[in-house]
Amino acid sequence: MKNIKSIGFTFLLAFITLAANVIVVVYATDTNLNLPQTLVRIEVFDGTESYFITKLMDVPAGYDVSNGTYLGWCIDTRVEMARSPAQHLVKLYSSLNPPGDLANESWDMVNYILNHKRGNATDIQQAIWYFINLDTAYTPTSEVAWEIINDALANGEGYVPSYGEKIAVICYPQYVLPSEVQVSIIEVTNTVIPEFPSPQIMLITLSAILLLITVVHYRGIFRQVKT
Repeated sequence: MKNIKSIGFTFLLAFITLAANVIVVVYATDTNLNLPQTLVRIEVFDGTESYFITKLMDVPAGYDVSNGTYLGWCIDTRVEMARSPAQHLVKLYSSLNPPGDLANESWDMVNYILNHKRGNATDIQQAIWYFINLDTAYTPTSEVAWEIINDALANGEGYVPSYGEKIAVICYPQYVLPSEVQVSIIEVTNTVIPEFPSPQIMLITLSAILLLITVVHYRGIFRQVKT
């Protein structure tokens, strides 16, 4: 009797582990934001909670961003972006699928920082610049910024925001002169609800069927033992 219960428990535990692993895989891969392919306008203001307050304009309906304001950050100290009422044309890219010239940047670290904030806006901005500051190395002066950096180095490698967390969206300027506008990012909430790919659905279904068969089988054995 004890051996039968042990086998049943082991099978159930294996099923739960399998399901958990599937969920982890989906969260790590199914996170593409639906962003407009057309150019949009941004207007930036100095922020207090963040480096920028970035206002999006000309965003068509039906996307994971909309017209309105977002917390914004700088990843490019080479130039100074003119504040409101100046407006700038940009193309939006998810940091999980960045344009080619930004593909090798440490977006996992930046996304980790945006979802594990501490300190004030200056501390966070300095930590972001440590990981991404285009063409220029940056050394933070804030002790809290170094705490943020060390936390990201210890825990942020390969980090992918889950549903409800923040994803850095790149505001990539469409300029005539290379020095006209900074590359910046905004925080966008990940609204993608994970979906199980077909092979994983089949695997879960098969496991559930096997679990049901096992339970029914063991119940029959328990009844025989009792009688």
